[in-house]
Amino acid sequence: MTYWFLRPNLWVLDLIVIPLVWLVSLAGIALLGSSTIRARSAAGAVVVALVVAITVVVGSWWQVSSRGWFAVNRLMFEKAATVDPGTDYYGNRLPLPLRYLSVGGRVSSGVGPLRDTRFFPQWVGVPDDAGGYLYRPSGSPEGFDMYGQLCEDPASLGGGWWTCGLK
Repeated sequence: MTYWFLRPNLWVLDLIVIPLVWLVSLAGIALLGSSTIRARSAAGAVVVALVVAITVVVGSWWQVSSRGWFAVNRLMFEKAATVDPGTDYYGNRLPLPLRYLSVGGRVSSGVGPLRDTRFFPQWVGVPDDAGGYLYRPSGSPEGFDMYGQLCEDPASLGGGWWTCGLK
């Protein structure tokens, strides 16, 4: 869980690390499930259900379904949208329970007419650009500077939420 709360930016290594994390997670769930089936205990079934629930909520499966991951975490994003993004380019850190919502655990805002936008990056490229979820209740965040890449053709998630730069 520490990895997801304090998620480091591994850029190129993401090609290796993310699939490996998924494989290890699935293998762990499978092993836990098989040992529970053998034990046939109610307590074991609760542990398996808890591990699966935590993996679904905290896991970085936005890469598979950005809309699905957002829907599962929408209430947490609503809380995170109230955090002051500050004036730093990469924004302020989110409170510890919300840090898994963005890479680096930060929320940033726009400048000029887009200063009311909150940006929750899901990936950050090197040397620049990013993609993630944006909150802008006053309209489309098109043209928002995502650390070097401008938001083009954002997809609405409803209620002022948008996705840009994600699959």
